[in-house]
Amino acid sequence: MIHLYGIPTCGSVRKGLAWMKAQHQEVTFHNFRKEKLAAEELDRWLQKVNPEILLNRRGQTWRTVDEARREAVKQNPALIRDLLLEMPGLIKRPVIVFPQGDVTVGVDEKLWEKMLKA
Repeated sequence: MIHLYGIPTCGSVRKGLAWMKAQHQEVTFHNFRKEKLAAEELDRWLQKVNPEILLNRRGQTWRTVDEARREAVKQNPALIRDLLLEMPGLIKRPVIVFPQGDVTVGVDEKLWEKMLKA
């Protein structure tokens, strides 16, 4: 089973869901706004994905983080985990976890296609 994480109003998430549907893939959608992100799940992602890739510094949510905390995260990337758990809206979307355990972040249809064949 494929698990797709994000928020339903996000264009990238909608694109990911539509792409998976077009590929006839069954997907379980996890809404960050309604379902709390488990620390264990985030830790599994961080074993596969660089935290700097997972942290979305371009979004509106990043601009709400106070300057001192943003600077602390820049100085110490280990702090990213706690920040993402506290504010899952900072996670770049969509995060897709494939049945074999591979994790992708953002829209990358060629990579998704490769993951489906793995």
